[in-house]
Amino acid sequence: MLNYQDLPRLTPEQCRKRFESAMSALGEGVLTRLIAFALFALGAKRSGIAEELGLPSPTLTSLGQRVLRDGLPALEDRRCSSSTFLQHAPQEQRLEPKLTVGQENLVVAFKDDAKIELSRQNSIQCRTVLLTMLESGLLPASEVAAALELSTERVRQLRAKLIESDVEGLIDQRRGRQRDLLVTAEVKAEMIQQYVLNLQTGTSTSSRQITADLAARCDIRLATPALIAW
Repeated sequence: MLNYQDLPRLTPEQCRKRFESAMSALGEGVLTRLIAFALFALGAKRSGIAEELGLPSPTLTSLGQRVLRDGLPALEDRRCSSSTFLQHAPQEQRLEPKLTVGQENLVVAFKDDAKIELSRQNSIQCRTVLLTMLESGLLPASEVAAALELSTERVRQLRAKLIESDVEGLIDQRRGRQRDLLVTAEVKAEMIQQYVLNLQTGTSTSSRQITADLAARCDIRLATPALIAW
């Protein structure tokens, strides 16, 4: 075991300079408690340590117990809000994405040069990604609304739908005519005539038959027979 009394000593002036340097780096209180615990660990009597360093014996006893239990932070003033001995946890970096709206794409860029590119033609994908980032607090509602060309209130409604119904909630559920039926007045007249003619001859009046008859009789070709309703 190390016997500190047998170690070579420096001159008093050198000892004073070394002590002052340590005190400047650690603070007088921490240095005093550090020396006290070191002497205690090396086998010096508590009464002698307390007398030499000007510490009350109960304080010295409590110090030894705290250091053995809590480690080096016990040497510091417990009123301190943080420890100089413990490594500080890295400050949490908040993601601050930047949303850029282009003619064809939406780009969400991050600080580390990572980015998400979304084609504006993929409207459901754009809504899903931006509304998810809105829900996570990464983008404000105003920016999402501007990028999606919607009102802020509509964006909030869609965010709620996404949470409640998943992506299906973002799909327009309205149903109506899926294609425009562009038929001129002349074609309509021929369709009516063909319908009457088929009735008179006992021929089927189904849309498929009418379409075929119009193609044969008038060279009129309808692209979507199923859209003809009578």
